[in-house]
Amino acid sequence: MSVVAGNWKLTMNTPFGVQTPLLVIKNENNSYSGTLTGSSGTAPLEGLKVQGPSMSFAAKVATPMGSFPVSFSATVQGDALTGTYTTMMGDTDFTGVRA
Repeated sequence: MSVVAGNWKLTMNTPFGVQTPLLVIKNENNSYSGTLTGSSGTAPLEGLKVQGPSMSFAAKVATPMGSFPVSFSATVQGDALTGTYTTMMGDTDFTGVRA
């Protein structure tokens, strides 16, 4: 079983305040897919790559100012994950817990 697969409640400090989207990672026959769901809707994960406890992906996230591409990289340790997300405004750390 993959350590990254599952549901994750993220905590992200953004220009629009603290956001707590739900990240869902599915593993079917070593093929990964997922979604990121926040207050403005659900976005499919793009370019999802998993290597051991680490993952990276992108998503087009809807905001009050329109939809923007955001890239993520994270590492899972037990029931917690830590990572960085990147927008046109730079890099910001985020955390998550298994939901």
